Amino acid sequence: MGRKEILSLAAGIGFFIIWIIDLNSTVPKDIQGHFWSEIFYHYGWLMYCVACLFYFQYSKNERMKKEDAQKSNKK
Repeated sequence: MGRKEILSLAAGIGFFIIWIIDLNSTVPKDIQGHFWSEIFYHYGWLMYCVACLFYFQYSKNERMKKEDAQKSNKK
């Protein structure tokens, strides 16, 4: 695994843990009752997690393509 893959996977796991902790916390009084504000308040962390995991998958696929191209050039 490359450095980009390790960092994006670690960030994705970290954002997931933050999301779980955030779900157990209370919503601030200034956004209570505002549906979209509450959704963004809690699920913003989950979207960061998903973005990091998508980037992890993308960088992994790019690395595998590069390795396959190098193997085919050696033959």
